[in-house]
Amino acid sequence: MTVRPAWLLAILILLGWILGVASDLVSVCPSFPQGLPCESATYYLAQFNLLVVNYHQYYQLFSSNFVTDSLPDAAFNAVAVLILDRISDSSHFNITRYLVIFFFSATLGNVLSLLAGPYYVSAGASGGIFGLYAAIFSFSWAEEKRIEKGTLALFLIIFIASALIPGVNSIAHLGGAIGGFIAGPLLYRRLEQKMQTFSQSTESSATMKLIMSTVLVALTLATIWQFLVFVA
Repeated sequence: MTVRPAWLLAILILLGWILGVASDLVSVCPSFPQGLPCESATYYLAQFNLLVVNYHQYYQLFSSNFVTDSLPDAAFNAVAVLILDRISDSSHFNITRYLVIFFFSATLGNVLSLLAGPYYVSAGASGGIFGLYAAIFSFSWAEEKRIEKGTLALFLIIFIASALIPGVNSIAHLGGAIGGFIAGPLLYRRLEQKMQTFSQSTESSATMKLIMSTVLVALTLATIWQFLVFVA
């Protein structure tokens, strides 16, 4: 049985919340840079712009996508992913492409969030989720030259509503959306010839699967290593 990409991502989001709750029980006191307060491990797994820019703790650009101790945040993100899966009908977004677009969009959103200032702290998967919404919308536009009104309306409602909530990282949402609007047409261009000749276009090649898996494993291991060095 094949796991739907949205369900896999929703499970990862909820596992990230469980990790965040568990990390709240662990207090860390980084020895470098001096002056940092003793906080829960969850705090230092989030994106703290000062540490990313000034002290090169780049692991936070990756770990902050999942690790959160906020149940409403995790639940909202998981539900948003499942709603998107319900309303979208593109079979071309298999697990490999889905995760590539998610992490590309989330990373772009996190990088743009650095503009919020050195003392800004954020966490959550919403940047990548906005990227998925934008990618599916822009893929449909590139494929059929029409606007999928349902996806666009839901995207705008969630984007505007979330921007009104205090503490929400709207910059990450915007960056993720930009990433998705870039990724959707690029994916269509890559698959266009196969789709026009009715060739198999719903499966990624073994090489692409291997590359994606290798990159994710490498990022995970690098994140764990840099975090442990940071809090040691």
